[in-house]
Amino acid sequence: MMNRKIAVSAALALGMSFAGASYAASPFNGPYVGAQVGYSVYDNKLSDSSGTVDGLSGRGADGGLFAGWGTLVNPNIYAGIEGEYNWSGAEHTTTATGLGSLSYKDKDNYGISGRLGWLPSSNVMLYTRLGWQRASIDYSDAAGTMNKNHDGFRLGFGTEVAMTSNWLMRLDYNHTWYGKDTVAPGVEAEPNNDLVRVGFAYQF
Repeated sequence: MMNRKIAVSAALALGMSFAGASYAASPFNGPYVGAQVGYSVYDNKLSDSSGTVDGLSGRGADGGLFAGWGTLVNPNIYAGIEGEYNWSGAEHTTTATGLGSLSYKDKDNYGISGRLGWLPSSNVMLYTRLGWQRASIDYSDAAGTMNKNHDGFRLGFGTEVAMTSNWLMRLDYNHTWYGKDTVAPGVEAEPNNDLVRVGFAYQF
């Protein structure tokens, strides 16, 4: 009887040991760096004393670098934090009545966000993103060019796949609500942004 108890205890301990090792060895645990490329679409609202013009769409490629850290809080739940910096080619020119000729271009953007994920299998993660983003946008009219930094709230979701124990691939979508700011004398802008991108990362 005693030998049976010892054998059962040893088996349980061994099983827990293997489970812990598998859990710690997940390809989603630890720090990582990566690069991404995608397509960015802005929906900008411009207002002046004569009224508001909405739906001024700026479009263009977007690409950059990211780095972060994350861990499995249990075998199926992931939590992490990530920072990013991107260059953008999204731009638009409008000749809206009352606003004159005005163009805008997203020069670059950066931010930090938290990621919360769920693993349906050991090498696939579905995640949501919640964070802060800043876009540096150039606004130009007949009087010249003014640069404005818009701060925004970002919400996104995506899928990440571990191709090997170190290399990860992801596809995600993000929407950012940016704050309103004065971009020219008497003119205010309030942009929103949609971004779809693919990325690759190396997990250390």
